Amino acid sequence: MELAQLLNDNWSLIAALVMGGLLMGFIAGLLGIGGGAMLVPILYEVFQRIGVPETQCLHLSIGTSLLVMVPTSLLSFLAHKKRKSVDLRVLKP
Repeated sequence: MELAQLLNDNWSLIAALVMGGLLMGFIAGLLGIGGGAMLVPILYEVFQRIGVPETQCLHLSIGTSLLVMVPTSLLSFLAHKKRKSVDLRVLKP
């Protein structure tokens, strides 16, 4: 399927994801809460609308949210380690 056709057929879904991502980022930055508080419900709705079975939507939403957190946490750890603000002796035990 061509990209133009894919975008044309799913413009409302793409717009909902973009708006949800912007809202999630704004609230997470403003209040300091984790993005998962908003990401999971947004993903749940998206997965339902694209036809994922309802019994799998919540599991898939939580798993996707966790998958998003791993690179963020790793990059944060590496940035702090580069500044020598990580005590690796605490991590070893």
